[in-house]
Amino acid sequence: MRYFEPDFYRDFKCIADKCRHSCCKGWEIDIDEESLKRFSKVEGEMGKLLRDNISKEGDPCFILTEDERCPFLLDNGLCKMIIELGEDSLCNICREHPRFYNCYEDREERGVGLCCEEAVRLMLNFPEKFNIIEYNNESEQEYDEDEIILRDYILDLISKGEGSLTSRLLSCLKLCRAKTFEFDSKFWADFYLSLERMDEEWTDMLLRLKNKNAGEIEFSGLRAERLVSYFIYRHFTNLCFDYGAAPALIFCILSAALILAIGDINGENLEHVRLYSSEIEYSDENIGLIIDKIIERQK
Repeated sequence: MRYFEPDFYRDFKCIADKCRHSCCKGWEIDIDEESLKRFSKVEGEMGKLLRDNISKEGDPCFILTEDERCPFLLDNGLCKMIIELGEDSLCNICREHPRFYNCYEDREERGVGLCCEEAVRLMLNFPEKFNIIEYNNESEQEYDEDEIILRDYILDLISKGEGSLTSRLLSCLKLCRAKTFEFDSKFWADFYLSLERMDEEWTDMLLRLKNKNAGEIEFSGLRAERLVSYFIYRHFTNLCFDYGAAPALIFCILSAALILAIGDINGENLEHVRLYSSEIEYSDENIGLIIDKIIERQK
């Protein structure tokens, strides 16, 4: 098995109570089977508290409070389970989030999702070009699927190619036999407003973009390059398997373009990056609808 990660991966560490958006509230926290068995053996008051706060109906999960907080999230933003039992006590989803893993036949790629503000800060403030590191090779096999080879070639073209970032992206689109992609901020803001949305702040951002004459988005600078490279690293291969290279690449460029357009309105505050990730990257339905619209507009 071959293992890969982006350059900033090992610098990531949860900032816990310093985070403005706790991932310990607002969504159901599933408990994996191994953790469930471990929780059943915890003794004393903490053991009783654990078992009293695990749902007995359906798949095991923690019973959220009335304001949708994990029952172990303290008022100071820290986790009672970590304080009492240590980090090793956490269930898989709590220990791994916001990390993601894309697994192929003889290859595993891991990264950190931008739904986390600390991941956004690390990824966009990293001082070098986006780079994928092979950190452990336990296989003599060097062959990868054609989609991965194409993805890696595109990433190399973006980071090492000549000319402006815009011209390099145009070369990538041509390579994938896509029509030239022109970002229409009003059209796409309106379309994203038609998708399922969770956060009112995200809705407000899209409305401001729709009502503003944003003009043409300029892809330039290290942040823009790292942003589009992140989406290509995380999504291109899987989307290419399902939809083909052109829609997959356009989705990645569109995601970066929308974030850059909102950033022109939102300023240096990177909250719009986190919101895009939360609202889009973690919704297969929303991604599918965006891809369908891209295919329709490419005809």
